Amino acid sequence: MKKIKIVLVIICLFTAASIILITIRIEKHFPEVASRYCDQVIVREISRLINNRILHTYEDYNKDDVLIIEKDQNGNIALIDINTEYVNLIKSRLTLDIIEKLTEYKYLDFGIPLGNALNSYAFSGLGPEIPIRATPVGNVVSKTKSSLVSGGVNQTKYELYIEFIACVEISGPLFTETREIKTELCIAQTVIIGKVPGIVWGSDD
Repeated sequence: MKKIKIVLVIICLFTAASIILITIRIEKHFPEVASRYCDQVIVREISRLINNRILHTYEDYNKDDVLIIEKDQNGNIALIDINTEYVNLIKSRLTLDIIEKLTEYKYLDFGIPLGNALNSYAFSGLGPEIPIRATPVGNVVSKTKSSLVSGGVNQTKYELYIEFIACVEISGPLFTETREIKTELCIAQTVIIGKVPGIVWGSDD
């Protein structure tokens, strides 16, 4: 009987020590592991929702009305300007649609396996899952961006984008953080042959 008690005490001590070590390791590695999972799961899922909403809404607009292009007497592009009123209309409509979609979505729940929380390759994907919740917070910010990219010999591609920035609060047992999720939509592009125009408008920065 005495031996059984000693064995039980040893088992209890071993179990307690194991729990303490596991807890310390989780506290050390969990925020980093959770952050990686956020990139893999939450950023991908929220980006998918935003992109689907953008593509659905943007079908109602005509890309040809976005840019105002003036050409010189030789037919070369001399000026690229933006139909500001039309772009602002697109940007406002898309932003409101994204906010509405994220409001409907409310939150995303997923779990991180205990083996991953321990940052262990041997036990990756194993064990009970630690619950994580992602909740859209705040407003969606949108801004216009433009770029000039070399497209070959004597060619330059001008592209106009709308960038959408949504904030998501990620919370778990041991951490809480806010993550920005950025998505871009190209709303217009054109190829410039020869000299790049002296004035190219199209950025909120």
